[in-house]
Amino acid sequence: MLRIFSLITIISLIAFSSYAETEKKTSIDGVQRISNKIQIFPENKASNTAYKNKKKVVSVPSLTLIGISEASDGYIYMGKNESDQKVLGFSGNPEVEFIPLNGGFYQLIIRKKLTEIYWINQNGEIENLLPRSKTANGLVFNNVDKSAFYNISKGETVETEEGRERFQYTFKIHIANTKTFEIKHLKKTVSDFRSRLRLQWVDENTLQYKLSNGNVEAFESF
Repeated sequence: MLRIFSLITIISLIAFSSYAETEKKTSIDGVQRISNKIQIFPENKASNTAYKNKKKVVSVPSLTLIGISEASDGYIYMGKNESDQKVLGFSGNPEVEFIPLNGGFYQLIIRKKLTEIYWINQNGEIENLLPRSKTANGLVFNNVDKSAFYNISKGETVETEEGRERFQYTFKIHIANTKTFEIKHLKKTVSDFRSRLRLQWVDENTLQYKLSNGNVEAFESF
């Protein structure tokens, strides 16, 4: 069993290394290659342009583009402004919303239903905090070092104590630390009949949530 596990581990590491290599940014002759298809030119120049298959996809006059990632209905780009600060933005379908949030986070809203949350990670790269979810929402920042948000992990029709059938949502809670860049996925889930969960920081280490029936509960010590 140990040999089989070791072989699987080695194969997985090789596969991951190959994937990482294809995503690695390279620079040749002033061209920043994000991937085999996407390049930024000229590199580190204000008002530069991102291209996909030699076709212009993003250019922002007020920024120096340094990164770009394909997203639903467009592209999320990273650039430096005149103050040399890194910021994210969106280019693509004009109906898509890309909103800056407290703590250096951003929310992508697609057709007012699908939601994703992004930040610039410890490697200076664009990162989707929950790449397998389209329901990341409700982000609140504690004004120190942590943000909490949720996603809907399940929805089902249940029978209430009164014998009524109602649709119930199950939420998973996540904590993103802006100092360590660690993302914790809490084991405890929350269920409610409302599709949005109200989160609020009581202090920098205590997070509470309010249910549609008025009940308030808390998570502590993150």
